[in-house]
Amino acid sequence: MPQIHELSSDESDDELYDNEQDLSGVLLGFGDVVICEEDKPEVEDTFIGGEPIWLNPESPPPSDLLLCKNCHLPLRLFLQTYALIGESLYDRVIYIFGCNKASCRRLKGSIRAIRALRKDPNVMKRREMEFKIDELKVKRDNDIIRAKKTHTKELASKIFASKESHLANPFDTSDSNPFSTSLDPFTAVDNSGKPDQKISVPQEQFNVTASDYLAFVPHLAPLKPSRRELDFELPSFPGTILYLEDEVLDPSERISPPIQSNINFKETVDAPEMETGSSFKMPEKVNTNIKEAGEIIKSLDDTTFQHFTDIISYNPTQVYRYKLNGFPLLYNTKDDVSKVFYDENGKLRDEKDFALPRPGYHPNGSRRFELQLMPQAIIDLESDDSIDILKDGMEWGTILVATDSDDFIPDTYFDENYVAYVEEWCGVQWEEQMHN
Repeated sequence: MPQIHELSSDESDDELYDNEQDLSGVLLGFGDVVICEEDKPEVEDTFIGGEPIWLNPESPPPSDLLLCKNCHLPLRLFLQTYALIGESLYDRVIYIFGCNKASCRRLKGSIRAIRALRKDPNVMKRREMEFKIDELKVKRDNDIIRAKKTHTKELASKIFASKESHLANPFDTSDSNPFSTSLDPFTAVDNSGKPDQKISVPQEQFNVTASDYLAFVPHLAPLKPSRRELDFELPSFPGTILYLEDEVLDPSERISPPIQSNINFKETVDAPEMETGSSFKMPEKVNTNIKEAGEIIKSLDDTTFQHFTDIISYNPTQVYRYKLNGFPLLYNTKDDVSKVFYDENGKLRDEKDFALPRPGYHPNGSRRFELQLMPQAIIDLESDDSIDILKDGMEWGTILVATDSDDFIPDTYFDENYVAYVEEWCGVQWEEQMHN
């Protein structure tokens, strides 16, 4: 299991962020603003519920990607996240859709993930120029800093040389006086020590046509006509825009201790027995079926589940976790989804060895873990009293999404608005099923 640094009680936030190893490397999402007429999300936001925002309003996904594979009815948006990779020139969004019909609960295909790209040449060319401008500014700033340091060192050496030789009066205005220069240590200079000339940065306006796109993105086939509208309306949950921040495991912010690791049980006539010292207590009112009580305890007697609840206890209201090419926070090791990440010996696989299926649209490619939706999302999506997600069977432990490692989509999938969609791997770890 990947090791995550725990912030000690005497570490400050400043110390934490000064040292990258104090962060888990995971980006968390928390509910922030309820979506309403006055507060609507934009495509660059991350949000749960509400209505999806397509990368071009005239280019929604193919209809079949938005239907439940079981009841074939339209799905609801669970999550939309704007997920650029590094300094990507193109737009990129991940969607999670789900069916909340009771008859489709726990069935494969009731929750689906979609990756969307928009490779608009005007946007890409503009971003390319912005990145070049930023690089130029950074280089200029670094050159100025280096020149200042060099000038300060030279000035200091003259001062010490003057003191040792007693050849100069510090108040003399002759050329031998180290203070006679018109430059002070804080004057911007170039590498030669001369005053820095302001760098002019071209601000080009790009008028790019579709034919330019063929050269900018090689091997692009003729563009398809865009799909103007869906054949149906998507139902929706109440929506919430998320705010994102780095995961910090600060004990002072921890809500509850991890589940006890020394819980055992055995079936008896009266009640399951616990190991001596266990703090687990059966509720006063519990079903008298000992087998059922035992199943509850079995679900807790799982180190992976304990790790899951332990990590969540630091940030219990987290809705979303993002770590491209990282390790997921698994809910248990008892289902088929866990076998993707654990081998037959129960050992966690390396990232490169995850047993993720190859993309059908990219047979020679591979997939990597990217993000997951947490059970807190159920509570946040159920903010409307008229919706009962739990009643309809949406009692997931976590929803995992893995995407193409090359971020590839075939050229033939792009339409005339430079937008394309593909379905990605989506694994759902459900809550333990209890008979009562």
